[in-house]
Amino acid sequence: MAVSAVSSYGTNNVYQSWVDNAYADKEKLEKELGIDTSDSSDTKTSSTSGTNTTSGSSSSSSTSTSSTSTSSSSSTSTFLLNYKHNLTSLESASEKLRYGSRNNVFSKYETAMKDLQRATTDEDKASAQAAVDKAQEEIISAVKDFAKAYNSAVSFLGSNSDRSSTVVRQLNSLKNALTTEDAMARIGLSFDKSGNLQVDEDKLKKTLNENYNSVKDIMGGQFGIAERAASKAAYILDHASVEKIAGVTEKESKANSISDLDDFEIFSKFALGGAYNLTNYYAVGSMLNTLV
Repeated sequence: MAVSAVSSYGTNNVYQSWVDNAYADKEKLEKELGIDTSDSSDTKTSSTSGTNTTSGSSSSSSTSTSSTSTSSSSSTSTFLLNYKHNLTSLESASEKLRYGSRNNVFSKYETAMKDLQRATTDEDKASAQAAVDKAQEEIISAVKDFAKAYNSAVSFLGSNSDRSSTVVRQLNSLKNALTTEDAMARIGLSFDKSGNLQVDEDKLKKTLNENYNSVKDIMGGQFGIAERAASKAAYILDHASVEKIAGVTEKESKANSISDLDDFEIFSKFALGGAYNLTNYYAVGSMLNTLV
């Protein structure tokens, strides 16, 4: 099946190339012989026009149905792409704050603090202090990025909660990723009147200077906000089926062999599989045929 898909793509290219060359040779020969083809062209246009007029009613109906189907499919595809973007962004923003993750901002801050404690000369102390200040700003920036990504994901799921019960459950799951408001308030986090997560930079910076471990534990600890949010986002992306997220039945998603929803699934499965995964041979063929 896989070979057929790829071979089909190659055959179409060869055929189209042959057609283009044949037309080019035909036009060149007609020009050399001084043959005027305007009449035959008009006749062809007239014939085509007549055919369209005859089947106008049927064509109009077919076009209308096709347009509605395409619009719905396109809407679903757009939703799924934005869905994946929002959750992936939240997962990425969370990773920077997870104390156990590679290159997290807390480890950088602690390394800078150790360098400051080891500094002996005034020059070394000044340089080390600059590094500490920079690392502290990176923590504050990472917390703000997290709040932005979290608000975006929650807002997106909330505005699309009417699509399916799966989206509603995922929305509630993300909301539960945050700790108690009292704990968040200790490090400068709170909710505004619209329910968006906001960061008090001055309070956060003050807490970093006076009680650094509190920020690290609440935000980036083993059971911290970033850990919980990243885990939930990753679980949603890995386990929820496309049909359940989009609110369509499996029968509906397979009604058309080539639809935007099918293309999304094909590309997603190809991206998740290994480069030499045998199932990807079919995926590659399908993608190439879709693009032709």
